[in-house]
Amino acid sequence: MKNRFCAAILSILMPGLGQLFNKQFIKAIVLLFIEHTINRLSHLNTGLMLSFNGNHQEALQILNYEYVLFYPGLYVFFIYDSVINAEAKYNKNSAFYFCLSGLVGTFGVLYGRYIPMPMITVGILMILLMLIGTYVSSKDEKVH
Repeated sequence: MKNRFCAAILSILMPGLGQLFNKQFIKAIVLLFIEHTINRLSHLNTGLMLSFNGNHQEALQILNYEYVLFYPGLYVFFIYDSVINAEAKYNKNSAFYFCLSGLVGTFGVLYGRYIPMPMITVGILMILLMLIGTYVSSKDEKVH
């Protein structure tokens, strides 16, 4: 259980770090490259900076929607991959929470102009859903 949460937290911080934690080095390098490429092309970090400073509408205008729509799904997939590969046995019911998190992120991108503090609100909701999914994937395991 501990390994799953470590992998999930590392992947939440930076997709690809959970794979490094799981000693999947080639996969980690590929995922880090994909994440940085999509992040850069979508202008996501600039949007996050503007959103954290209270300029939510300006943050939504600066995003490149051709790329930012890919980000929530990839982000969730990379975290789910690190969680299910952290230990040999996992509960497949946790996939629901990760899929729901990806959908929340995508709908957050599409309808962000109607959500108060969209990047912060949607991001926190996505992370909470993924942590619930991580817990569900670990709850049937015996703690040694």
